[in-house]
Amino acid sequence: MISQGGGAQMVKQEKRFVPRVPVKWPVTMLSPLTQVEGKIENVSSKGALVSCKDMPPLEEGLLIVIRAPEYKTMNLNGKVVWSTLLKSSEGDPQYGIGVQFTRMSADDREILHRMIAKLYGMKVASKTD
Repeated sequence: MISQGGGAQMVKQEKRFVPRVPVKWPVTMLSPLTQVEGKIENVSSKGALVSCKDMPPLEEGLLIVIRAPEYKTMNLNGKVVWSTLLKSSEGDPQYGIGVQFTRMSADDREILHRMIAKLYGMKVASKTD
């Protein structure tokens, strides 16, 4: 993306190097002190955007339980790397949480990669139709 500012041209680089795909998967984020329910809005092999009504703890690691339809439940370790307040149509506050996956089993990694590849292929195909 290029933006103009006072005659100078600046190039903004995308920091992500892995594809993200839009999804609507239920997720539970667990810490020793709390449990937060949410929905994964988009996912990659490295992390996810989660929308939720409650804010998970920022300083603690999380167990992230992903319940993707038609696949087994995945239990991944992760951490919150950013958060923002989103507007909600119901009027209640809604948070957007950027979660980075820090550890997962080889089986969960393989399942996640297969799901993303399948969804990414569907996304690319729909753009060319």
